[in-house]
Amino acid sequence: MVHEECCAGYMARDATVFPQIIGLASTWQPELAGKMAAVVRRQMRAVGAHQGLSPVLDVVRDPRWGRVEETFGEDAHLVASMGVAYVRGLQTDDWRQGVIATGKHFVGYGLTDGGFNWNPAHIPPRELREVFLHPFEAAVKEAGLYSVMNGYNEIDGVPCAASRELLTEILRDQWGFDGIVVSDYFAVDQIQQAHHISPDKAHRPGSR
Repeated sequence: MVHEECCAGYMARDATVFPQIIGLASTWQPELAGKMAAVVRRQMRAVGAHQGLSPVLDVVRDPRWGRVEETFGEDAHLVASMGVAYVRGLQTDDWRQGVIATGKHFVGYGLTDGGFNWNPAHIPPRELREVFLHPFEAAVKEAGLYSVMNGYNEIDGVPCAASRELLTEILRDQWGFDGIVVSDYFAVDQIQQAHHISPDKAHRPGSR
């Protein structure tokens, strides 16, 4: 299954380059996000791509974080509205014409400690539910999001890439998500190399 980056348009030579997503968010017009995603979908389908690594559904509230421009900003409702429109524009209701959208980064990646990429995120449970999980839940339940990418960060000491609570109990059991979860590029390696909760790649965290 061929995947491609498409945060601000399909990232390939001769493809259309759109304004950064933070600029699109400033319009407060979700329909524009849907129209943009439809163009991305047609261009990706034309070259045989099946999956787009977008939209970024991170709610970002620390301007020091280096990926603010990839996000729809700090307002959870706006992020949810824009994200739902983007997913619908990319996937459509017809899988013969659509491209799988991938909501990322699940979850809390836009509020990492000190604004540093990959750092832990310190988010209380209620705020996690009401703010940071909200756009993902909307994309799953309202737009039928078919793919989710985990974040590199950890929450309460548990890496998102190895969190049964996030990836199974909330995403699948509570929300009814039946799509695919994909690892951010180095997230599985980092369970061993950065988070140090697994002695090697073969060991499943939490197993004996």
